[in-house]
Formats: sequence, C-alpha cells, structure tokens
Amino acid sequence: MIPKAIALDLDGTLLNEENEVTEELLTLLPKLQQEYGIRIFVASGRTKLEIEDVLPSSLQVDGVVTANGMGGYSGARTLFEYTLDPELVHNVVEEARNHGIYYEVHPMKHSRIALKEDQNLLKRIVHAKQPDTLLDNEYYSRKQAVQSHIDWVDHLSYESIVKVYFFSMDPEIIKEWKEALKSLNENHRFSIYSSSLHNAEIMDNKASKARGLEYLLKEFGIPATKTMAIGDGENDLPMLKLAGYSVAMQNAEEVVKQNVHEVTKNSYKQNGLYEFLMKKIR
Repeated sequence: MIPKAIALDLDGTLLNEENEVTEELLTLLPKLQQEYGIRIFVASGRTKLEIEDVLPSSLQVDGVVTANGMGGYSGARTLFEYTLDPELVHNVVEEARNHGIYYEVHPMKHSRIALKEDQNLLKRIVHAKQPDTLLDNEYYSRKQAVQSHIDWVDHLSYESIVKVYFFSMDPEIIKEWKEALKSLNENHRFSIYSSSLHNAEIMDNKASKARGLEYLLKEFGIPATKTMAIGDGENDLPMLKLAGYSVAMQNAEEVVKQNVHEVTKNSYKQNGLYEFLMKKIR
C-alpha cells in the first residue's frame, strides 16, 4: 500500500517513551519521502514551539498541524492560526486553580506559562507515584515541564493563547474536570480533547486535527482517500476518521482501536511505528 500522504501523531506514536524519534524512523521517513514521493505530516496536540523542540532538524516533514488543529504550517508558510477567547482562558484557569487542577497555558509564540504561586502545587501533583494507566512519555513530559519548560510568572497574560492543558495522576479527576469544563461551554464555545486518560485540553471549537489535515491536503492537492493517518489518542479520532486508511498504535486507547482499519503489532516503546511502516509501505 502506497499512500500519497501519512499523517502522524507525535506522543505515543512517532515519539518513543523519552520523547525522541528513533534512529530507524529518522532513516525510514526521508526514504518514504524521496523514493516513494509520500508527504509526511505531523499532527499533534503540542504547540508549534513544542514540536520544534522534539523534532530533530534531520527530519524535514512536509507539514505540521499544531495544538490539535489550532495552527497549520508547511515549511515557512502559515496556513492558518486560531487563538482562544481571553475571557475563556481566564475563566478556565481560575476554575482549575479553585479545583486544584494542574494547568499549563500555551501562548502562540512563547513558552508555556503558569502562575509562580502555583508552582509548588503543580510540582506536588507531578511528583506523585506514576499509575499504571499513565504512559511513560506523558509522565516524562510533565516532569520535564515543571523542572524546566514552564515559565513561572507573577501575572498571566490571556492574549494569543492556543491551548490550556490540564493533567492529573488520577483519571477520575480528569473525567470529572472535563464535565466541569463542559458547563463553561454555555458562554464560550470551545472544544475539549484528550490525548490520554490523564489529560484534557481546550481549543477553539473550529479546531481539530482533521480540520488541520484538510488544510495540508488541500495545499498539496492530495485527497483524503489517499492518506494514511496513525495515532493513539482520543484527540486523533477526527483525523483517523478523515483518512482513507486509519491505524492505531498498540498502546492506543480502546475507543481508538475500535475505530480504525488496523492496529500496529507493537507499541511506541517497541518502535511499533517503524515496524508497521516497514511492512506496510512496499
């Protein structure tokens, strides 16, 4: 099977448990581009800055969908960008603080931010015991975030924000928090996505990975029917449904596995994406 484009999620799919792209994939993906003419797209819940932090310069993807569809880019070209209503950002952050929920505010052009006065709380949440349901890559990311990636500020700016991220070691807390967020949707229309059982993110209600992928496909003149999409989280479902051929990683949530054409034999920790592409693209 030779698709014209492959759209890849990052965490739990393209990245391993240490949030790195394996050497095998760094060799294979450029080969698919050069020898088969396949366009390689990345569609992630991460912001543009976060994606640039983890993608090595040796991997030149053809297009990127950021923050679950809040931005789309092809090389230096900006295809689209959305930001959240500042009042909404203020309200959800205040609610998160009132509920003792871990939060990160992600500006479009700068590093993620959180209030300095909440630093100890967020660190305590992250340094609790890792539950079996929390994948290593997300656990590793949160520890990195509180140690060095969050810009701790005295006052939050609510302008030009692309997403607000929430996290808990307890899936039930996140489940309840998502219900609480829905009550705010009456006054502010926004979407709630999760890439695992332990997190939730809010984006503009127009945004999704599928919407972002549509922009990229239009840019390159590729039909969705000739596109393969691979992911592992609930936030990947719109993109997987759009693609002509959908694939879930072995480590994917069950709801994702039930809505795809195929599931990889191995997980992201076992270089499952590489093994799958080696066997499938021929």
